[in-house]
Amino acid sequence: MVSLTASAISSSDQVIKSEMPLRIALLVLPSPLDLSANVEQTSELISVLLPELHSSKLLQSSELVSVQVDDFEANLTATIDAIEHGKIVQISTATSSLLMMHALKAAQNRIHPHAQLAAMQISSFTQSESTTLADSCMNKALGQAKRHADSVSKRFDLPQLNSTQQFDTVCKLINDLACRTHQRDASSISAKQAANHYWFTEHHQARVMAINLTNTVESTTSCISFIVSQGTGFIAAKSIIDSKRLQFIVSANSEAELLNELARLNSKLESKQAAAPSSILTLMRDNLLAYEKQHNDKVAIDKYAITLQANSVETMQQELKAMADALPKIISEQGQYRTPAGSYFTANALGTVEQNGLAFVYPGVGTVYGDMFSQLHRYFPSLYAKLERDGDLKSMLQADTIYHLDSKVAPAMPLGDLAIAGVGSSYLLTQLLVKAFNVTPRFALGYSMGEASMWASLGVWSDPHALIEKTKTDPLFTSAISGKLTAVRQAWQLDSTSPDIVWNSFVVRSDAKAIEALLPEFPRAYLAIVQGDTCVIAGCEIQCRELLARMKKRGIAANRVTAMHTAPAMEEHRNVEQFYDQPLLESLPTDIKFISAASGDSTVSNTTTGIDSQIIARSIADTFCNTLDFTALIHSAQKQGATLFVELGADRQNCTLIDKIAKQDRQCGSKSSDFPCCTVPTNAKGGDDITTLLKALGQLISHRVPLTVSPLIDGLNRQIALEQLASAACAKQIKGKQMSNLTLQGEV
Repeated sequence: MVSLTASAISSSDQVIKSEMPLRIALLVLPSPLDLSANVEQTSELISVLLPELHSSKLLQSSELVSVQVDDFEANLTATIDAIEHGKIVQISTATSSLLMMHALKAAQNRIHPHAQLAAMQISSFTQSESTTLADSCMNKALGQAKRHADSVSKRFDLPQLNSTQQFDTVCKLINDLACRTHQRDASSISAKQAANHYWFTEHHQARVMAINLTNTVESTTSCISFIVSQGTGFIAAKSIIDSKRLQFIVSANSEAELLNELARLNSKLESKQAAAPSSILTLMRDNLLAYEKQHNDKVAIDKYAITLQANSVETMQQELKAMADALPKIISEQGQYRTPAGSYFTANALGTVEQNGLAFVYPGVGTVYGDMFSQLHRYFPSLYAKLERDGDLKSMLQADTIYHLDSKVAPAMPLGDLAIAGVGSSYLLTQLLVKAFNVTPRFALGYSMGEASMWASLGVWSDPHALIEKTKTDPLFTSAISGKLTAVRQAWQLDSTSPDIVWNSFVVRSDAKAIEALLPEFPRAYLAIVQGDTCVIAGCEIQCRELLARMKKRGIAANRVTAMHTAPAMEEHRNVEQFYDQPLLESLPTDIKFISAASGDSTVSNTTTGIDSQIIARSIADTFCNTLDFTALIHSAQKQGATLFVELGADRQNCTLIDKIAKQDRQCGSKSSDFPCCTVPTNAKGGDDITTLLKALGQLISHRVPLTVSPLIDGLNRQIALEQLASAACAKQIKGKQMSNLTLQGEV
């Protein structure tokens, strides 16, 4: 190991004159990890925090140069020179650290860098010449990187920082690049908006940063310009559970065993309460490993499982007591119990391999909201990277609108954009649950256009992304059943001289029969949706309001123009069918029953060829153009065996509706009340993304749905390693102070 400082450079005024790209791979290191320390001592930490670097054995085979930042410009010049001579370099301050090596060396050792330094230029001018210094220096760097100015995704101008601040700031920007995180200016957003979210980019376009560091001393201004592009790697996922978001699983086969396990966990918590933070993390990790082992080994799975969630050890102990107190009644009544913190237990598991009543439910248009999913990318970076490779993620989520700084933009999205973002949100959450946690449904169904989300998300359509541009431009969505409502004008036999249609829809608390009895008197008002104890009427706003007045009911106006599920939509039936006639994948799911609202059963297939694209398209068209009876759809799903309804999409509107349908069934003594029914939202507007997801996982675990918790275990392993790293650094610092004090005492 070699140590370099600014004194190793012959002149701190040296200027980088190379015209060739630098091609230097950058890895963001967790601080205060010192790669030059004893390899045996750091090997275990590196294996968890930097597994690629560990498996490459690069630290044992290459000369490592350690640079402590004291003169950033000189340090970087020395670093680049060392890298050109085949060395790898760790450059650090007390709070930030980068590992730098030639990109070819990284590729040869199968290391995916977080970023790549493509250019570095240093310029100095007198004050009279410095008005365009940053532009001039940056243009030189762009020339060195062989890039045009329009390829730069973001430019950062950072004046008057000292060397340590310069390095720390550059590391922070590289970290954001590796996290694919866009940082918003706090002064430009409301209190409800996210300060950061996913850094979206155009499809197949890499993220590139231009960073300009300027400093003025007396009459001279100097500038360092960097061009940094994203690497093939990304910062490891944040841990889903940690010392402020606790989760434990307690399982057993009887009430007595459960109570014993709860008491045993409480004793462990008491013994760990005053210990180091890593102790509670280790306890959670070991608890999850035991759960994972039982399911992986496919040994006899415990009949019951309780998931416990809390934000501290103290509140976890309160959750334990509350659960223990409630347990006898829950088991005797075969009921369920949940706490506001997210702890959950059911005595009637609906997701076991034997019963398997798991159904994925897909919401329709209008559930998406501004800043949705703003946290997810930091916890599932590999998922986002895959989605970005597979298609246009930015368009799929309509990011320009959903994450617009003006919070009024998202609610005003046109129908086509709402449809795209709705399918996109369902697709993302489905991939998360299926790919990350290995959850597979037995049934699938959709509310309205949720049927399209169902086919797009569950491995049926070969290229669902192809529908994005079609949805934005096809007259079906832009003018036929929205906008100018040409389908309605045709159905109502209006000519071009007729005034514009004033259309609206209203949610009203009423049964369908009461509305249907009055519809003949209001020919331009329609019963669009039946959903439990409420219905949606749509059509000419005047006639809808007259209908409501006649019923002596108050309706909640949606103020959205869409003629879906009304008689005029039948004018577009053939166009809808053609729009959704999509090519299918060669290998199709065989273990999922797809239930259509049009037919009410799971026979969306041809008996000889299996799932058929034309039958799918016709089913979507039938659902699209007729009244949607969501109540009947849920009842049909229940009769076929669906009991555990997991909503895959933005917000939790379908869960609310299904809960109301089940409640109504119980109150009126419907035959459907004989079927168990439980809903699980995976997202909730106004809630914390990860907390809601963790609660959903907790419900699924208690319902004994087969799944993996490896993402939770992996996150805890990294978190434990980081805690150990911080503890070791703290101990080293304390020891250093003690030695310093001893020396001073000796001198006295």
